[in-house]
Amino acid sequence: MGRDEEKEKKFENPRDDFKHPEDYLYSLERIGVKLGLDKIEDFLSRVGDPQNDFKGIVVGGTNGKGSVCRALVNILEEGGYTTGLYLSPHLVDFEERIQINGENIDKEELWSLIEKVHPVVKNIEERDPEKRPSFFEVLTTLAFLSFSNHDVDFAVLEVGMGGRLDATNVAPHDYSVVTYVGYDHAEHLGDSKKKRAYEKGGIIAEGNYFVTGEKEKRIRDYFKEVCEEKNADFNYAFDRDYQISYDPLKIRTEPYGEIKIQGLTSWQAENALISLKMAEGFKEQGHELSERDIVEGIENTRLPGKMEFIKKKPRVMIDSAHNKTGFEALKHGLGNIQFNRLLLVVGMLEDKDYESMIDILGPSADMVYTAEPVSERKLDSQILCEEFESYCPSESHEHGIEALEKAEEEWREGDLIVVTGSMYLLGDILKKLR
Repeated sequence: MGRDEEKEKKFENPRDDFKHPEDYLYSLERIGVKLGLDKIEDFLSRVGDPQNDFKGIVVGGTNGKGSVCRALVNILEEGGYTTGLYLSPHLVDFEERIQINGENIDKEELWSLIEKVHPVVKNIEERDPEKRPSFFEVLTTLAFLSFSNHDVDFAVLEVGMGGRLDATNVAPHDYSVVTYVGYDHAEHLGDSKKKRAYEKGGIIAEGNYFVTGEKEKRIRDYFKEVCEEKNADFNYAFDRDYQISYDPLKIRTEPYGEIKIQGLTSWQAENALISLKMAEGFKEQGHELSERDIVEGIENTRLPGKMEFIKKKPRVMIDSAHNKTGFEALKHGLGNIQFNRLLLVVGMLEDKDYESMIDILGPSADMVYTAEPVSERKLDSQILCEEFESYCPSESHEHGIEALEKAEEEWREGDLIVVTGSMYLLGDILKKLR
């Protein structure tokens, strides 16, 4: 068999060469990140433009995107709508990234969608390799195809990075959210808050109902200017009377009364207020939702990996904080929890501002166990350990589960173990515990 025939045979069916759907998708990853919409627009046109078959809601921001996305899906489902949800990244199972009515995409369906797009990918590789779609562009397309196949009414799309040039932004959408603008992906989005706001505000489309929770007035004013240019409706999530109370976490605001939040700290309540304001936008745009739909949708929103307790003895909490803003929020949240010693299990990616993150939580920790996330971008555990040493005793481990087991050996009644720093670390530990 000649080389060309071997190559042809290899690509007949991805199932012949890859054990899991995600293995095929990860094989499409390129070195580095190249933002832009030209390739995905071309790719979508070749598979029937499924992004035109549903109402899109695009949610961006540095932190809080996933929480807002989950709440919006729950609210819409309470109202009787069929929903699609696209998240990035996943916590445990890859199929979490694409959901229909709160259920992960079936692995068999994901394989079927891959088999549909694979010949298109192959054709582009052979005829126009510069237009070859990336991992994220193909995955986004698979999500759109799934939503189209399931006739979803609304698809809630979490922005992967930035917004203006993110693959999710190709979907026509009447609704957009920027939660907050913090510090992340500076190498791609700019080293100033205004530059990052420009990228994130790029999801505001003509005529949108737009919501933000950004508290810095100059950034809010910038979003207002964009909305004026786009004839969009600007809404500030906290421009209402409300009270937040704790133990348990609740919001009180009219006309809804008391809304219980599955969380521990104020930022989780604030994310719920962002979702509440967007739900009011759905109603303003003529979509039927009752006050009870909105309240129950928010109250039933579970936040996996967000200050979530996974064990009682020893007491273990996981939190998906992976940037400076997330670490600041985690530190604030820990102020609402009673504990004696804080034992940290931490793994980070090397492209994060890990020194600033360590400066936030390091002074609060009594012992740190570092580990390496399951990612090619992992930060060497020993480097992380040495950085934490300036604040407290630290020890390095290769795997997250080993670091957690060591922390559990050290745990005493009244202590708190917190696992944080990277979704890839959390997911690997949860898989092994499961």
